[in-house]
Amino acid sequence: MATLFDQYESQQQGLGGGPSQSILGTTTFKNQKLEEEAAIFLKDRQVNFSPPHPITHLVVSNRHLVLAMANKTLIRINLLQPNSLEEVDISKFALQAKIHNIFLDPLGQHLLISVISRDGSTPVDTLYLPLRTNKPKSTAKLKGHLITSVGWNWKNQSESSTGPILVGTSKGSILEMELTSDERFFQSGHEEYCKQVFDLKKDAPVAVTEIEVCNAPTDDLQCLVLCATNDKLYQFAGRLKSMEERPMYLSLFNNYLGLPPKFHILPSSWKTSWLQLYQVPNKGPKHFAWMTEEGVCTGDIVWGGGAQDDMTVNKKLHTYPDGVDSSVLPCGLILCEFHVLIVWPDKIRGMCILNNQVVFEGVIPEECGKLVGISKDPIKGTIWVYAERGVFKYKVDREGRNVWRIYLDQGNYELAKKHCNADPACLSVVLLQEAQDLFQKKEYLQSAMLFAKTLASFEEITLKFVEVEEEEALKIYLHEKLDGLKKSEQTQVTLVVMWLLELYLKQLGNLRDSGKRHTQDYSNCDEQLKTLFRDPKVQQCVRNNSTAIYELLSSHDDQDNYVNVCLMLKDYDRVLRHLMRHGRHIEALEVMTNQGSEQLFYQHIPALLQAIPRAAVDALIAQGRRLNPIKLLPSLVHCHTAHGNGADVLRYLEYCVDKLDVTDQVLHNFLITLYASQAPKKLLPYFKLQGDDSQSVSYDVKFALRECMSVGEEQACVHILTTMGLYQEAVELALRLDTNLAKATANRPKYDQDLRKKLWLMIAAHVVQKEQDVSRAMEVLKECDLIKIEDILPFFPDFVTIDQFKDAICSSLQEYNQHIEDLKTEMEDASKAAENIRKDIQKFKQKYSYVHAQDRCCECNYPLLTRPFYLFPCSHKFHQDCLLDAVMNYLSDVKAKKVSELKGKLLAISNDESGTGAGGLWGDREQIRAEIDGIVAGECLYCGDNVVANVDSPFISDKEWDAMMLEWQ
Repeated sequence: MATLFDQYESQQQGLGGGPSQSILGTTTFKNQKLEEEAAIFLKDRQVNFSPPHPITHLVVSNRHLVLAMANKTLIRINLLQPNSLEEVDISKFALQAKIHNIFLDPLGQHLLISVISRDGSTPVDTLYLPLRTNKPKSTAKLKGHLITSVGWNWKNQSESSTGPILVGTSKGSILEMELTSDERFFQSGHEEYCKQVFDLKKDAPVAVTEIEVCNAPTDDLQCLVLCATNDKLYQFAGRLKSMEERPMYLSLFNNYLGLPPKFHILPSSWKTSWLQLYQVPNKGPKHFAWMTEEGVCTGDIVWGGGAQDDMTVNKKLHTYPDGVDSSVLPCGLILCEFHVLIVWPDKIRGMCILNNQVVFEGVIPEECGKLVGISKDPIKGTIWVYAERGVFKYKVDREGRNVWRIYLDQGNYELAKKHCNADPACLSVVLLQEAQDLFQKKEYLQSAMLFAKTLASFEEITLKFVEVEEEEALKIYLHEKLDGLKKSEQTQVTLVVMWLLELYLKQLGNLRDSGKRHTQDYSNCDEQLKTLFRDPKVQQCVRNNSTAIYELLSSHDDQDNYVNVCLMLKDYDRVLRHLMRHGRHIEALEVMTNQGSEQLFYQHIPALLQAIPRAAVDALIAQGRRLNPIKLLPSLVHCHTAHGNGADVLRYLEYCVDKLDVTDQVLHNFLITLYASQAPKKLLPYFKLQGDDSQSVSYDVKFALRECMSVGEEQACVHILTTMGLYQEAVELALRLDTNLAKATANRPKYDQDLRKKLWLMIAAHVVQKEQDVSRAMEVLKECDLIKIEDILPFFPDFVTIDQFKDAICSSLQEYNQHIEDLKTEMEDASKAAENIRKDIQKFKQKYSYVHAQDRCCECNYPLLTRPFYLFPCSHKFHQDCLLDAVMNYLSDVKAKKVSELKGKLLAISNDESGTGAGGLWGDREQIRAEIDGIVAGECLYCGDNVVANVDSPFISDKEWDAMMLEWQ
């Protein structure tokens, strides 16, 4: 049966869903087996070269290879041009001698050749052969010294000079010298200088078999010199004074004049040893290997210490593999990052320096003779093995592929992970084993984090933590597993999320049940759950499975997180219903306010108005114009009628009227109702604020009148009656309340003098008949100038004496007399004006103007005398028809229609052939013509008032506008 996470595992491993495997998994095992089957050291090819004489030495550097043969001939090969060989004969320098050793610098430019007598006891000479020449030169300053080792300067980049180098001799001396190939120095020698810097004879009167000079990767002046003898490995460490000082290394060795150098000893009966360094490009030497009779000693080189510190650490001795004859001297050693290659005369063995295991054994064809040695290009990293009659090139194939497994077997998980090279299968094996070790040690939290990064079965790991009841570790595992899942893996994400939610909710529930709701533990757990919900994958899972999530939260009675999930999903309706169902109305109101959804307010405000009316109304007011008060009106009415929360509802309605300027009649009528029931004294100020125009008020005046009458607000009724235009009824009602109110009401119809007079007479009659107060009646006469004493005399009873009205009657008579005098004056002025007008008419009848033959119509510009015309006093002249057509554009619709009718009648008279008397027709025609002239020619077309009045008329009439718009479209 396939596991629940088979799909996930197969995607990670590049396989389809398969059967359930063990916790290690078979895919990883198969991949590792394939890795082990491939050889690390492969014989690349045999060099196409058959030496005429046995090969004795071979060195290679920077793609330059040098062979030394038994006939004292050197062969130089540029590996970029392998078919081009260069032979150098040194026999004249070694007539009765042989080549002891050859040394090539890292650039491949400088070669040193040490020559020794045939019996191997007496040094003969040391030759210097630059690459640029094939003529070796003897080094006079090295006479008497047998050079056994050379420590090259790795910082030197000159092709003409070696730079400062160290050479070791067979007698334990260390010399510093510099060689140059510049011809100008050849007359006196090519040695710049040569000086002994240290002597090991006192401590070890044996040959210096190897010298290696190392510079710190970040500081060229910090230097380490390793010197090997047959049984000791010396180290000299310190800082150089300057890279330009000569001798350069003298200051380094001077530190050890009175202090013996540090050394590592391995007892050996061999007369030689081999020292090799592993160089990391641009980072300097990293490891060293020193081979003696005891075995191969390896270690790491560290920087930063002083002269007294051991800079070779982690030293480990590797014995020779079983089956190796200890009496047979090896031919050479090469150090790689994790392996050493050792050459014996009969075979090559590769040994891992991490676990001392032989990982490679190689032999060469018998016809090539015995193996002589091995060399490695320190710049390019190629490996060359040479025999007496052949040269072989080896390549390293992914040397560190199985290193992680070695470290894993040793329990060094950090190094194992480091050397997995981001291979997920290998990394999973390492993490799985580390996680199992931690689990066995009961370090469950750390093991959970590691288990999540492996490809192990999901069910198997979770059950391990369930069995030991480690829920915290299980949560960590699920969290890590969730982080590694993709959004597209919805089934796996859902499973992990639901399990995590169950764990968190269970923990929160237990804390609540134990009374620890307000503790730090509860806060931390709750914050972890909120952090989980912020994960985008979790949010998507919650959206896709909202019903199940809600049921899970409800089953644990976690109201806070229930609300948080609803808010995350923007399911605000559910949030509000949940909060109000649990009596958390303030929180519900806050949620509704923060979200600002109008629909939520319309839907849930009735319940909130019932529970928390004041806060609910405050929230409504805060929303301002975003809410439509009319849509809220049913809820407000229900709140008032069913629950009696009229004061808060009234406050919101006042806000709508005063601040929002709502004019809807229904809302204002409801406001009047609330005023009538809650605050009757506010009715009159409200009505005054609305005004007294029945067409502009926002309420139903008849409804308002009924409400005011029902609560006995008669002053408000007076205002409403005046608004309705029922001034007599308003004055009658006002007289029952207050005479001053009646007087103010009577003054309302300012533009209807008759009505005002009538209303004031009603007030006067009331004062006289009801109050029977003559003095106040006289005051009424003074307050209103529309009524006279004669208007109110009928209201007085017969027993009132005239003395009480004497002043008023006299005043009235004086006013009448003054009015008569004013009329006389006006009649005299009118008579004089009429006489002046008659004189002006007589003068105008005698006025005339001249019309010349060349005059033209001001409208059409044709000769004026060709057709009937009009002449105006302003000297403008128009043809009769031109004036008629032009004036029609300025006439009102009524006058234009009148002119059209008159023109029709005039045309009918002209065409009348009924035999009617000519005299009658002529009289009608003249009358019609006179009417047309009165309309058309009453004023000048250019100077008259009609043109001035129409100066703002558009060029396009309203009738023509639609037609023009259609044309433009």
